[in-house]
Amino acid sequence: MITTGLLLTVLVGTRMMVGADSVPEFEIREVETVALPEPPPPPEQQDTPVHEPPPPPPALANLKLVMDVNQPALPVSRERVDPRIPVDTFFTDEPPAPLPSVAKPVAKPVSKPTIEPAPRPVMKAESVTAKSEYSLGELDQQPRLLRNPSVVFPSTIKDANSGRVVVRVAILPSGRCEFVDVVSTTHPELVPLAQRIASGSRFTPPTRQGEAVKAVMTWPITIKK
Repeated sequence: MITTGLLLTVLVGTRMMVGADSVPEFEIREVETVALPEPPPPPEQQDTPVHEPPPPPPALANLKLVMDVNQPALPVSRERVDPRIPVDTFFTDEPPAPLPSVAKPVAKPVSKPTIEPAPRPVMKAESVTAKSEYSLGELDQQPRLLRNPSVVFPSTIKDANSGRVVVRVAILPSGRCEFVDVVSTTHPELVPLAQRIASGSRFTPPTRQGEAVKAVMTWPITIKK
C-alpha cells in the first residue's frame, strides 16, 4: 500500500510540473459574419376541385299493361290431354320414291407414252493396218547398238583428223541394220565407209507394244583417224 501511494504521489507531482511549464497560448482572430438572404416563401397550395356526384337517372314512367280490344282472342282448348295415351303409328299408302342414283364417274385409263430406246450407234470396226516401219518415237524403247565394223580413215584426207556422215538406216525386226541413203557429210570420201558401217552394224530388235517391228532412223556416224 505504501509503495502504491508513493507511485501515485510521484505521478501527480510530475503531471503538475509539466502542466506548469507548458501553458497553451490562444490566438483570437476576427470572424466575419455574412448575412444570408431570406428563403422564398413556399408556393401557395391550390384548392383541389371537389367532384360532385352525377345526378340520379330519370325515373322510369309507370308501365301499365294495356289490352288491345280490337285484336280477336285466340281459341284455347280446355280439354286435358293424358300423355300416357298411346299414339297410333302413321303410315302412308304409297312408299316414298327412291332417291335418284348418281352414276359414279369412271376414270378413263391414261395411256402412258412408250419411250422407245434410242438405237445404239454401231461402231464400225476400223481396220487397223500395221505399218511397215516405225520411227524411234513410236517404239517401246530406243534400239541399242551392239556392234559395228571397224574402218580405216582414208589417207587422202589430210586437212582433218575426223569426219562425220549422217545416214538414214533401217533396223529390221531381227536387229540387223540396212543402209538407206546419205543425209549429209563433211567429206565425200567418208561415204563408202559410212555405208560399210551401217550395213554391218547390229542393234537390239526394235519393239512396239512388245512385238518386234522394223524401225527407220537417222544415224550420225563419226569416223576418226
